[in-house]
Amino acid sequence: MPRAIRYAIIAGVAAIVLLTTCSSPALPLQIARPTVAPGQVIDLAALPTVTPAANARDPVIADALPLATDLPLPVRDPRITPTLRPVAGELAQRIDRYMNDLVAARLFHGAILVARRGEVVISKGYGEADVGVPNTSLTRFRLASVTKQFTAMGILILHHQGKIGLDVTICEYLTECPDTWQPVTVRHLLTHTSGIADYTDFADFEPTEMNPATPLQLVARFRDFPLGFAPGELFDYCNSNYVLLGLIIERVSGQSYPAFLRQAIFEPLGMRDTGYDTNTGQIVGGAVGYTTFDQQSGFLDASTLYASGGLYSTPEDLLRWKHALGSERLVPRSLLEQMFTPVHLGYGFGVKIDSHDGWRRIGHAGDMTGVANYVAFYPERDLIVVVLSNMQRADAIGINGYIAHLALNAP
Repeated sequence: MPRAIRYAIIAGVAAIVLLTTCSSPALPLQIARPTVAPGQVIDLAALPTVTPAANARDPVIADALPLATDLPLPVRDPRITPTLRPVAGELAQRIDRYMNDLVAARLFHGAILVARRGEVVISKGYGEADVGVPNTSLTRFRLASVTKQFTAMGILILHHQGKIGLDVTICEYLTECPDTWQPVTVRHLLTHTSGIADYTDFADFEPTEMNPATPLQLVARFRDFPLGFAPGELFDYCNSNYVLLGLIIERVSGQSYPAFLRQAIFEPLGMRDTGYDTNTGQIVGGAVGYTTFDQQSGFLDASTLYASGGLYSTPEDLLRWKHALGSERLVPRSLLEQMFTPVHLGYGFGVKIDSHDGWRRIGHAGDMTGVANYVAFYPERDLIVVVLSNMQRADAIGINGYIAHLALNAP
């Protein structure tokens, strides 16, 4: 196929409007970000991520933990030189040509990883992490709502330890719950069937998304709204659910949400480039957000999403995560099966279960200012396809689906 025709097809596919699974403003606000020279490391101030001590003016949703800052961002050992994987093999070269065409058509910044049958097919970055700084498969990308599966796993780990009941009212763990939340269970939060209002849909979210917020400040935005439906009856994708799950993790574990995930998930799995985004403009070793190919986006402070969308990671670390989900390293098989069992509209615990090319797919999108991601596992084919993009208008879902199609149908 001539290159010009291929570009036209790619551009047409990218123009299709896809439903995403995380609230994000269409036109992000433009604000100043710190000027950082390529390769320069800046000192990033950590934001409080633990529920602060309540005062008389604060609604108390969870027993307060001592005020603290998060652990410092992990850094790579300077004695170790990261090795980028070569592109080798017919399938890898075909995927690489497709991705290079997207970049040439100005439709993608980001990185991908494809692994099947225990082997990495391709792991490579494309476009720019920042002006003059190329993306690689080791670049750290904001995950947005891909975060939710890690929050769900944190809940399952505590459940396995006997500290959380999935079918217990959330008011068992969150003190001074409004009366309307009494019938809401932990399972309802996990599966987006609680009926609680989504604060990221409110008119005041987009204008304030660049301002840091504590978890209690987020909860205060939606706690007094009535439930939209009786818990368990309907599905309504809602970031508020996962904010409350993050608070439950803090309340039950006695640790901050970031510290618990690091101790319980990231460190045991060797995910050294994954963590909670406490930066004030740019993740060290990470990608800056773009709206379009040439225009950098406004800034969203990750604390405004907290446990519903505040993590960052790399394609290589997400491969380690996929291996854990295919084993019993974190929780028993019976809990993994619950996580991957669809409830309403195909949603499980922090993941959506559907089919693609006739095969069961477990995936999740992550879309917010400067970000467009889609990560998908195909358990029966031992396949993972990771697409992390620091370009908000990239068609991450469509790109992931096409790459998966190539991989599922290759010999």
